[in-house]
Amino acid sequence: MEICYQTEFCAAHRLFREEWSEERNTEVFGICANPNGHGHNYKLSVSVRGPIQEETGMVMDFVALTALVQQSILRWVDHRNLDVDVPFLAGTISTAENLLVAFWKQLDPCLPEGVVLACLSLGESRDYSCHYFGPDHD
Repeated sequence: MEICYQTEFCAAHRLFREEWSEERNTEVFGICANPNGHGHNYKLSVSVRGPIQEETGMVMDFVALTALVQQSILRWVDHRNLDVDVPFLAGTISTAENLLVAFWKQLDPCLPEGVVLACLSLGESRDYSCHYFGPDHD
């Protein structure tokens, strides 16, 4: 059985590599390499999988899942500059793909026994989203 929690957060970032020139960054990352950065109203979906517990009738309590996502991810990234303010993203190019890999590493160890991450999805806009199924599916 799989359950899903969806939430939103707002954050700024800039796609760039410090070792590249401004011209090369603009060539590769386009307007996302703007030196002043830009922002998104991200949509994050967290899907976890596990058996339905006989005692509770749930895979996991939704309130507990919400709290874990808040503690391990949202408190770090909401209304932040992802490139400057988030320690677990230090040295990472803040693409949607890299964000999901980092979010997985933050959340996975926090889940209760018997519950596993199935998928993390991140939408940057109504047109673009990314889905990550974990390191075993890279």
